[in-house]
Amino acid sequence: MENVGYKMLGKNLNTIKSFLNETEKHTVFETESAPLTMEDKQRFAETLKSFSGMADAISGNRNLEEIVERVSHMVETASRMISESDNDMLDKVADSRRMKMVQAALKDFRKSANEIMIHERRCQAAIDDIGEGLKKYYSVD
Repeated sequence: MENVGYKMLGKNLNTIKSFLNETEKHTVFETESAPLTMEDKQRFAETLKSFSGMADAISGNRNLEEIVERVSHMVETASRMISESDNDMLDKVADSRRMKMVQAALKDFRKSANEIMIHERRCQAAIDDIGEGLKKYYSVD
């Protein structure tokens, strides 16, 4: 009976030895990059020209707070109208359940919108920092 484990170990050792004997050594920490081409530099210049547009796009949802208020007002009004309606008892129970679901969805909507606004503020602060840093070296529009 032959031992298969030794053969596999020998094969793995040969693979490791071949990696060690390579003439061109590379490490994970090397970050040498190729020199920039003229096309890369032109693309960079075009990107700098559109920087303010990108910054504006990040802060484009400033009306989200207004939308949340309008939706909240709609749900509140709908809830009051349904509670004031002259439906029979079974309809009132069903209407009450539906409105509880709508209220729960509104709560989730407010929470999600708040999280979005927090992330937008963080993104806006970061893009402002990037812009300030780039302005020290380049003309950023």
